[in-house]
Amino acid sequence: MLGQSHMKTLAVCLAVLVCLPGCKRRTPAPVAVPAPAPTPPTNAPASIPPPPQPGTAKIITGDQNLPKLNAALQAYLAKYKKAPARLDELAKEGLIPFIPMAPPGQRYELDAARGEVKLVNPMVK
Repeated sequence: MLGQSHMKTLAVCLAVLVCLPGCKRRTPAPVAVPAPAPTPPTNAPASIPPPPQPGTAKIITGDQNLPKLNAALQAYLAKYKKAPARLDELAKEGLIPFIPMAPPGQRYELDAARGEVKLVNPMVK
């Protein structure tokens, strides 16, 4: 027969054998790495063109804006059946984003009677 100390040793060995399968090494669960935050788009151009050489700059006239202004005016006339009191009403109504700058010494003028926008030189009478 086994003595009391042997019984304790046997009980400890059985307890260890029962607990060992639960202590086996486990592989850690994969850790989710958060994706980097998206970078906001920049409004800067991809490359900045070099400045023009002296004497080669292209002169842009306000006449290039007249078709857009007149198209916005025609849309306003079609919608409201009357001419706006001022050109900035075209921008306020969202028909154009803004009233463009006229070339130096000139200005845009609304001719309500003819239903058009003109580029005029206020110095010439």
